[in-house]
Amino acid sequence: MKHFYQTKGFFPSLLLAILLIGCEQQTKAPSEVVVSGIIAQDAHWKQNTVYILDQQVTVPSGVSLSIDPGTIIKANPGEASTTSMLVIAKGAKIIAKGTAEEPIIFTSINDDVDLKEGKESSLSIADTGLWGGIIIMGDAPISLQNGDDETFYTGLDPNTKESYYGGENPEDNSGVLEYVSIRHGGIFIGTGSESNGLTLCGVGNKTTINQVEIYANQDDGLEIFGGTVNVSNLFVHACGDDGIDLDEGYTGTIDHFIVELTETSESGIEISSGKGEFVGNFKLDNGLIDLHHATNKDAFSADETAVGSISNVTISKGENNETIQSNAAEVSITNDDTAEVDKSTFGWTKAKA
Repeated sequence: MKHFYQTKGFFPSLLLAILLIGCEQQTKAPSEVVVSGIIAQDAHWKQNTVYILDQQVTVPSGVSLSIDPGTIIKANPGEASTTSMLVIAKGAKIIAKGTAEEPIIFTSINDDVDLKEGKESSLSIADTGLWGGIIIMGDAPISLQNGDDETFYTGLDPNTKESYYGGENPEDNSGVLEYVSIRHGGIFIGTGSESNGLTLCGVGNKTTINQVEIYANQDDGLEIFGGTVNVSNLFVHACGDDGIDLDEGYTGTIDHFIVELTETSESGIEISSGKGEFVGNFKLDNGLIDLHHATNKDAFSADETAVGSISNVTISKGENNETIQSNAAEVSITNDDTAEVDKSTFGWTKAKA
């Protein structure tokens, strides 16, 4: 009898252990969640789930979206009114803090990247325009020709408040993007507008943009419309238009960056001054524009009224390097060799600088 009771106790324990192991495996297995429309309340996206953007997904004012390190976000196909993209409205926040070991990846539904299995994507730089990218809008000053301090982003619905950006708060905070990779975006989203990999519209200087990769975007890699946001450790690779595009009186600093062009790219950096009472005062520090795969492309252009400073930015043409030049009278350029771009900083990226 004693042996019987031991055996009877053993089998329920074994069954419980099997069930627990099964539950643990189910918990660890990645699942998929489709997200669309407006995120009405604070949301937390977790690493063991793949989130699918289905058309425009908007985080409205007063709502925060937090994303864990290692999370992968994919976007369904579509263009114009059916474009899949992530919009962070004025007054909302995104808290996306990845790590070098576990970056947060925004990409296309066609991407088979799997961080847990150590599998890199099979998509290449030829795979562009597969979704709409990320647009962040803030309450910092912008410079418009008509003197308004607010406008809507071309391509979004002008009849909704979530499409508007700009204001009077240079210290506005739209959250954090850190160790974030944005891949294969740039689709047509509306009349006169293709989407960039990352678009910052009137974003304030309390926002953190650090260690961001933009890879194989059909239009610009990073475009900034006004605002005062600072960007550090930016890597832009193989975009179809400009690597970096500044407009509407951007007044902030982009520090430690690499722009790598290909033959399908346009220019490394394009700068347009503000159109209103102030023209902006940008800073570009410690950068590299790599043209050795795009020898006939322009590294840099700035309109005649642009105001800003460029220091320690180098143009690489394979074996030959040269200092960046500008025809804009109000753009000061210095190169004192006090800093160099450390490519190893970007070893976590897909492009592997």
